Amino acid sequence: MKVTSLGLLKACTLSVALLGSGAIIAAITMPDAAFAKSGNGNGGGNGNGGGNGNGGGNGNGNGNGGKAAGGSSEKAASSRSDAGKVAAPDASATKSKSKAKSKIQKKSLAEELGLSPSELGALNAAHANPNALKHAAPNSRVGRIAAYRDAVLAGEELQADLDAKQAELDGMTPPARPATEVDVDLDAATQTVAEKADAVADLEQALADAGGTDAGIEADLATARDDLAAAEAAEADLQAEYDDAAAYETLAGEVDDLSQQVEDQPELERGLLEAAANKPVTDAVEAAVKHLLGL
Repeated sequence: MKVTSLGLLKACTLSVALLGSGAIIAAITMPDAAFAKSGNGNGGGNGNGGGNGNGGGNGNGNGNGGKAAGGSSEKAASSRSDAGKVAAPDASATKSKSKAKSKIQKKSLAEELGLSPSELGALNAAHANPNALKHAAPNSRVGRIAAYRDAVLAGEELQADLDAKQAELDGMTPPARPATEVDVDLDAATQTVAEKADAVADLEQALADAGGTDAGIEADLATARDDLAAAEAAEADLQAEYDDAAAYETLAGEVDDLSQQVEDQPELERGLLEAAANKPVTDAVEAAVKHLLGL
């Protein structure tokens, strides 16, 4: 019985040794069996040993071969993506360009106006858009500039009206005497016409009373009628002279009034601009404001 047990123990020891050697040899001779080129490998083994023993092993191997390939693809895609992108502008460069542009604009404005914006002071409000000028409160800075603008525009209309009326007056013949003097003669001529008309009426009645035929009355009537016609012609001439003289004098009066208004206009405009300013208003400043207002 002892011999049998000892033999069995030796046999078991030898089996275990052989199994361990086989595993070592397999690991040495096939080191890449667990790694597949595709990057995924599954290894599994099921063993049945005598003596009702079950041994099982499951192995999962993850390779980097696919990752390497994938990495190459990702790099290529990234290169193509980067090739399609536009480089973002440098913020500092953009800011510098903006400052340079602003300086150019300020310089151009100063050159255009003939003076720096600082010399305008509060009158820089003339930059306001037409809608702001239209709806500004009357006593606000913009509202006062709007009042100045309106006065300038009114002054331009006055000048245009003056030019038109002056041209019309220049095309007229100045009267030989004042309308008041002509009017005196016209009144007298009107009275003469009335008297001549009464004389004609009396003679016509006398001729009728004479039965319609009387050589003396008929001769006097003819003369009276000629005198009436002459008196009416004289009255008409005086009336025309009066009308022409009165028209000339009326137009001349309008020209005089407009000339005075145009003459007073600069002072009026300057006063309105000074009311809107916070610095002295010079001719250059006023010219600059007019430029800003598009006048």
